[in-house]
Amino acid sequence: MVSVAAQWSGMFRVDSDCGGAQRFVRLDASGYLPPSTGGLANRAAMAAGIRAGWRAGSGTLRLEGEGSPDAAPYDVLVNGELAHRLPAAGEHCHVVELDVPVPDSLVEVWLPHFGDFRLKAARYDGVGAVPATESGPRWLSYGSSITHCQQADGPTQTWPALVARRNGWQSFNLGLAGECQLDPVAADTIAQTPLELISLCVGINSYNAATFSERTYAGAIHGFVATIRRAHPHVPIAVITPVLSLPREDKPNAVGWSLANYRRATADVVAQLQRRGDAWIHLIDGAAVFTAQEALERLPDTLHPDTAGYALMAARLAPQLAAILRH
Repeated sequence: MVSVAAQWSGMFRVDSDCGGAQRFVRLDASGYLPPSTGGLANRAAMAAGIRAGWRAGSGTLRLEGEGSPDAAPYDVLVNGELAHRLPAAGEHCHVVELDVPVPDSLVEVWLPHFGDFRLKAARYDGVGAVPATESGPRWLSYGSSITHCQQADGPTQTWPALVARRNGWQSFNLGLAGECQLDPVAADTIAQTPLELISLCVGINSYNAATFSERTYAGAIHGFVATIRRAHPHVPIAVITPVLSLPREDKPNAVGWSLANYRRATADVVAQLQRRGDAWIHLIDGAAVFTAQEALERLPDTLHPDTAGYALMAARLAPQLAAILRH
């Protein structure tokens, strides 16, 4: 038996506290501007999309950590199939015996995608265990709570995780619930990350918080994309407009704009950048991801999809994103 510590993927950095516990950072913290970015830092410290894998035979997985009461669970997969879903709220230590069908199987752990969380230990003791090496195109998905996917039952059921697994991609989930506000620190982090595909699902948080008006929204998107484009001149960028939220479509917010206004303005910016010669930027119409009936059925709070809704998002977006990467 060989004991191998987890080697994590999908984050900007891993920090360790004085006791040796790990916290996972999805944004370059040097770009924060406290106190205004306090909520952003909180969301970026959640471990959405972060995972580790081993090639091994049967063995024992040990996971020890501490999560907030609202922490999502861990998912443990064997050869791509969910084997265990383990709670991460409170202090915990899970020791799981895995009966792996064949040697050199792939054992994966996905960390809780939502909630305050720190990890004390993650090890696999198995026959011939070695860290698994990821392959495939590197894709980063930036967005709001609809990309963060708090409502998904587990971390492998977020739409970015489902798309990445379906398309064979390495994923970086930069979903930031309530904090997708086109912050420079997010653009700078994306600029620093080696990538083959970028998606930006923008607009809903700007509508809900009335962050940008008709005067400022287009410029904020333009500046955000420009920072990324300077670092990634030939990487495809897919800009996804907001998915349907029926009560918000025509309802003005505090700056007088409806969700439909933000959607049209987002599309207009992409069209202008295309006319100016950016052949690597693409638009995906978020309003076409769900029909109006599906939005009624799959968005219980009229804003966030449920687990089945995220699966539907993945099924609709995966081929569109794959086509953009091929282009």
